[in-house]
Amino acid sequence: MFNELINFFNDLIYFIKYVIKGSEFLLNSVDKRLGFVIIFIFGSIFGSFINVLIYRLPLEMDFVFKGSFCPKCGVPIKWYHNIPIFSYIFLKGRCYYCKQPISIQYPIVEFISGIIFGLLYLKFGITWDFFVLCMFYIISVPVIVIDFKYQIIPNELTIGGTIIGLFFALLKSLLSFQLDSSISLGFLDSLLAIIVNVILFLIIYYVSFWVYKKEGLGFGDVKLAATIGAFLGLYPSLVSFFFSFLFGSVLGLIIMFVNKIINYKKVNLLRKYVFSSIDYLSAISVVYVVNTDIDKKNSVYIAFGPFMILGAWSSIFLTNFIIDILFGDYLLF
Repeated sequence: MFNELINFFNDLIYFIKYVIKGSEFLLNSVDKRLGFVIIFIFGSIFGSFINVLIYRLPLEMDFVFKGSFCPKCGVPIKWYHNIPIFSYIFLKGRCYYCKQPISIQYPIVEFISGIIFGLLYLKFGITWDFFVLCMFYIISVPVIVIDFKYQIIPNELTIGGTIIGLFFALLKSLLSFQLDSSISLGFLDSLLAIIVNVILFLIIYYVSFWVYKKEGLGFGDVKLAATIGAFLGLYPSLVSFFFSFLFGSVLGLIIMFVNKIINYKKVNLLRKYVFSSIDYLSAISVVYVVNTDIDKKNSVYIAFGPFMILGAWSSIFLTNFIIDILFGDYLLF
């Protein structure tokens, strides 16, 4: 039984390897413009799935087996009314059955996903990097939107994302692919990154709670730190947190400035959309919280999840550059 299981996983690994190599040969041998169009189509399809995650995860609905349906009338959507981007245009932004408007979010996410997939294809080709980053993108967008709207990060994205990231890292180690150094180097690197990131964010979580007597960091952010570590590895994920703190600080300072000039209750956009997770983070490895003069019932919080994702994507493309500046040839990874 054990030998059969080993043989199964061995066959699975070789199957994945040949699929990747076959895809790489087919798409990398065609004209880049045609390849971009093909990848754009696949990206928009995954964008449709991202919309499903954004809508269903906060409601704790099944997102795997339950087919698409209109959120207004509940009628199942036929496949030809569910073609990314084009169906929205053809139906003039309304449900075919109840004629209620469909959120513009759906075609926007589908279009942007197609563009991002296409740009990743132009940057990396059909390589292991491409597949890893596409999967990380599929996780990234729901984290940003859901944390922005509901101030939560579902476990399906964090714990599930961590497992997926580790799985990719394990496959990479077993298949011995040579990856770009801004992405996880392998299983052990991802595992180490998860441990270090979780410890770091747990320290921030409990210290901020002890100092300010309230949550300065949502526990979902702690789990998201593990997900980022699983996909990026140790050094890139630490660099991503620097960017996260930097971006969070900039927005925090802007909000403080706006609050000094305009009465908070009149800033409906901020009141509605600037929300939970972390108060204000310093850009330099020291985390601090800035209390505003706003009525405590209307305290302003900043969801840190979107900044963590933005920092992660910044680190993917800038980690090597920053490491070279700081350490030159002394640190290679």
